[in-house]
Amino acid sequence: MSKKQAFHNPHMPDFRNAFSWGLKLSEFDEIFFVTGHADCNPEFITQFPDDPVSQTRLILDQIDNLIQEAGFSRDDIIRTDWTFTNDVTPEQFSDIASVWEEYLADVAVKPATGTLRYVQRLGMPDMMVEYEMMLAR
Repeated sequence: MSKKQAFHNPHMPDFRNAFSWGLKLSEFDEIFFVTGHADCNPEFITQFPDDPVSQTRLILDQIDNLIQEAGFSRDDIIRTDWTFTNDVTPEQFSDIASVWEEYLADVAVKPATGTLRYVQRLGMPDMMVEYEMMLAR
C-alpha cells in the first residue's frame, strides 16, 4: 500500500473535502491510469444529455467498477483530471463538486487534482464532462 501525504496551500481556496493542492507519494508498487471516461455507452449514446451532474454520477460509478476490477479502491486515487464543456454552468459546477465530495468522503488523503479544462466539445455532442484518474498502491 502506498504512503500518501496531502498538502494544503494556505494561499488558495480550501477544497480539502475534494482534493489536495499537493500530494506526496512514496512506497508504492503499482500505478493504474484511468483514461478519460464520459457518459457514452457501447452504442455511443449519452444517457444523460444536458445533465453534467447525472453524467458525473454515472461516470464515477463506471470508474468505480473499473478500478475495483483492477484490484484498486478509491483510497488509491492520487490524481484526478476534470474536463468540462463550456456549457457547464457555475451552478452545475457547484453540484458536480458536491458529487465529488460525496464520492471521496471516506478517502482519508484526498487526491491531487490536475487542471480543470473547459473545452468547446467532447467526443460526442451530448457529453458535457469527462474525468481521468491515476491510482497507486
